[in-house]
Amino acid sequence: MILKDILPVMAVSVIMILLFAASKGQPKKDELGNIILKLPKFYSIFGILVILGGIGFFIFAFFFAKENDQLTIVIIGLVAMLSGLFLFAKGYVSHIKVTELGIIETTIFGKQKEIKWNEIEDLSFGKVSLELKIASSNVKIKAHTHLVGFNELVSKLEEKTGKKRIEFGIPG
Repeated sequence: MILKDILPVMAVSVIMILLFAASKGQPKKDELGNIILKLPKFYSIFGILVILGGIGFFIFAFFFAKENDQLTIVIIGLVAMLSGLFLFAKGYVSHIKVTELGIIETTIFGKQKEIKWNEIEDLSFGKVSLELKIASSNVKIKAHTHLVGFNELVSKLEEKTGKKRIEFGIPG
């Protein structure tokens, strides 16, 4: 009974510790020396596992489930596959590039959003979402704390905006 209650909490805690540890690593750099911030590979791997789980639900629905349960299981499988696809794309496609001119975010759909350093109007950190929101008058970029090299982004923002991380709402 106690193991059943403690094990999930421990598993989530270990995963969170590993993700935060990964975010403290050094980000990749492109050939021009720009910093590339990506989520840890865990996101892509977990996304693939969730997609496979969704496929498993489809197989179960069509070959083993009772007829009146099939629709529910297919919907669960579809939700799992879409969630897995989102996680995979967030980890594999999505990234933030920090250049000398500004910040460029590539979304999960491959669309790019750019904010130049002098256009930054607001910086705020969500304590629940764990995302740093960088906003100009018409563009918003969100950088999650799990991004590998997140601290380098914060340092660059401090340098370019003259504000300290505590002013963004990021704890010391």
